[in-house]
Amino acid sequence: MKSKILLVLTAGLVLAGCFHKGKPEGVGKEAAGGGEGVEIEDRVSQIQKQFGVTIPEDVQKTALNPVDGSAASGLATRDDRRLVTILANLPNLTEKEKYTARLSGNGDTIQLGQLTIAKAGWLLEKTVSMDPMVYKTVEVLRGETVVLRGEFK
Repeated sequence: MKSKILLVLTAGLVLAGCFHKGKPEGVGKEAAGGGEGVEIEDRVSQIQKQFGVTIPEDVQKTALNPVDGSAASGLATRDDRRLVTILANLPNLTEKEKYTARLSGNGDTIQLGQLTIAKAGWLLEKTVSMDPMVYKTVEVLRGETVVLRGEFK
């Protein structure tokens, strides 16, 4: 039920078609102390405020961190119903560019597809045919370049 509510909320954000003009204060900064659990919870809180959604408690979450030192950030979730969601704060693109996402692990990769602009950032929701629980790494790419990466535990 919570996943359906999240799906409806995020679909509404995509349909709104508003373009992201900036970054809310604090998004992209690393959590100050307290370890990885604190960082993920801080990221969940930031993303929930930024996108105006509630992240269900019954999903696995990972913070998406920049690999290039930029201020980009994001959150990826996956659940036992094979739904993978990515909410990201990334710079706007030119017409020819696109952000895509993939899962990888055990020497295999699943291409998740293209992120779309939402009211407050970038979004991808995908139900995959393969079990996403066996894939530990999630990456967001700009063209062929990885810009965000996270690891599910």
